[in-house]
Amino acid sequence: MDSNGLADPYVKLHLLPGASKSNKLRTKTLRNTRNPVWNETLVYHGITDEDMQRKTLRQEVPTGRPQAVGQRRFSCL
Repeated sequence: MDSNGLADPYVKLHLLPGASKSNKLRTKTLRNTRNPVWNETLVYHGITDEDMQRKTLRQEVPTGRPQAVGQRRFSCL
């Protein structure tokens, strides 16, 4: 966040467990905003329903600065 309280946030999604690049997606960066709204669809390809039962989705909202807005995890069941 800059001195005006503005940030350059984006959303990072990571399917866990898994370290491959195909398990990671991200939105576009929204510049200079306090109230980001993303109208994007992020799609993982090649993941079966059976795979999804064993996965967790981690969502992180970095701001383009050292401090992220937040992070959370969701079960994919």
